[in-house]
Amino acid sequence: MPYYLIQLTTCDNPDLCFLDDYPEGLGLNSYKLSKGKQLGSDYPANARVFMTDRVKGMQVPDLVSNTCSMVVTSRRVKEVFERLNQGPTEYLPVALYNHKKRVASPDHFILSPLGTVDCLNLQESEIEYHKDKVVNVDYYVLAPKKLENAPDFFRVREDPSAYIMSERIAEGLRELKPRLINFVVKELEEAPTQGA
Repeated sequence: MPYYLIQLTTCDNPDLCFLDDYPEGLGLNSYKLSKGKQLGSDYPANARVFMTDRVKGMQVPDLVSNTCSMVVTSRRVKEVFERLNQGPTEYLPVALYNHKKRVASPDHFILSPLGTVDCLNLQESEIEYHKDKVVNVDYYVLAPKKLENAPDFFRVREDPSAYIMSERIAEGLRELKPRLINFVVKELEEAPTQGA
C-alpha cells in the first residue's frame, strides 16, 4: 500500500496564507507539538494563530503551509483523518487570524499524531548524523516490513516533524468535493531492509 509524505511548506500560490508561529498561549509547550507528545490540558482554550506578515496572501486553504511543522487543516480534512486513522492523534481546534487581526477561519485544526513510528529503511534513506544522533533526513525510504502494524497517520522516528499518511486516507481525501486546496503530498519509495 502506498504511503505519502505531507508537504508542509509547499505553497506557490501567493493568495494563500502562511504561518510562522505556534498558537498563542502555547509557550514552552510548543515543543510537544513538534515532537508528537500529548498536549491535553496544556493546549490553550480558544487557541488562535496569526498569519505571517511576510506573506501577503490571506486565503485559508485545506492545508495551511507553515514553518512550525504543524499539520493545520480545514474541518473537512480533519474529519477524513479522524474517520480513517486508528492511531493515537490529537485534533486540536485553532482559529486563524489575518494580517488585520480579524478571524479568517474559526474552524481549522492541528492534527498531531502522538509518538513516532520506526518505519525507515536506514540503509536506503539519506540521513545526516552527528555523533550518532540524527540531524536531518534528506530522503525517506520506507521499510515495508516495519509498516505492517503502522497506523494510517504517523510521524517518522528519525524525524518527528515528518508526517506520513496511508493510501486509505489519500483515497478519503480524493473523494472530497470541491478539490482540496494546497494539500500536497509526495509518494514515498519502499525498499526491503537487508535480511528482511
